[in-house]
Amino acid sequence: MRIAVCGGSCGETQCLCAWIEQRCAACGRYVQLYPFEHLNQFWAAFRPGVFHGVFLGAGDTAGFLAARRLREEDHACQIILIDDTRRYAVHSYRIHAADFVVRPITRERVGQSVERMLLRLG
Repeated sequence: MRIAVCGGSCGETQCLCAWIEQRCAACGRYVQLYPFEHLNQFWAAFRPGVFHGVFLGAGDTAGFLAARRLREEDHACQIILIDDTRRYAVHSYRIHAADFVVRPITRERVGQSVERMLLRLG
């Protein structure tokens, strides 16, 4: 399974990658992680079908617009949207995001999102 991780900062991206990898290993699932520090790096690598899931922590309007674009271009990709507030939570469900995480992120909350993503991917 290929998962892109685009956190709100380099440190957040690294932390997310470590937690995602740990939870996938605990579930017995092999995962390839693709960390991106900026949305433009993600879009340079993106093609429909390349990623099974994306943790998108760009935040605020840019993060939601990226999630909406991602959904329009790849209907099967599982999106986990991460933001500082609950402001975009309802919008995330309208684009059929797998989950919405409010910062500060925790290992447990990220683990729950990983499990939700794994269930949806089958």
